[in-house]
Amino acid sequence: MSEAETAWRPTEHGANIGHSSAVMAHRKVALDVHRLTHERDSSRAVIDAPYTVMALRHVLRGVEMTRTHVKTEAAKQLVSDALEAFDCAVPGGKHARDVIEHFDEYAMGIGNLQQPQVRNFRHRQPDDQLSEEFRHRLEWVGAGDERRPIYVAGPYRIDILAAEDAAFRLICDTYEALLFEEGRPVPRGWAYEVQRGSLRCE
Repeated sequence: MSEAETAWRPTEHGANIGHSSAVMAHRKVALDVHRLTHERDSSRAVIDAPYTVMALRHVLRGVEMTRTHVKTEAAKQLVSDALEAFDCAVPGGKHARDVIEHFDEYAMGIGNLQQPQVRNFRHRQPDDQLSEEFRHRLEWVGAGDERRPIYVAGPYRIDILAAEDAAFRLICDTYEALLFEEGRPVPRGWAYEVQRGSLRCE
């Protein structure tokens, strides 16, 4: 057999590439959470927080890639269920990421969520009130060891600790879908329980 016939082909491993990418993106989120909750550096926290929320999108994109490339409908459904569970655990996450990513538009009051009735972007007029309503900032709730970072993007409030946990569960559930496709099914939630400490900063 020639080298060309045995060479690893990335186009045949999209599901695994997607999952690996999601794991790396989650790792970035977990490292940010560790800094936010342990270093007590308020200036750095303000900088880290919005990009932590943005990194969640890369977790989702990797998992969506896995869903696209798994070969069985059963595995696709497992990944779809995991994505739905993430959305339920992080309500408003998609909209918050839109506000952060398109800060240039939302600062002027012309973002998609600010003027949805004006479908033609060029026809939107800057609006100071809408700009103020969609400010984003980092807040802390609770006290002492119970303090939790909450990123506020307009009307959307993202509990960063809950979002990290949901992202971790998502990559674990996606791994279970890969195992299922390989003929090695495990009980739902097994990977999350087994790996809970391995991919986090404790």
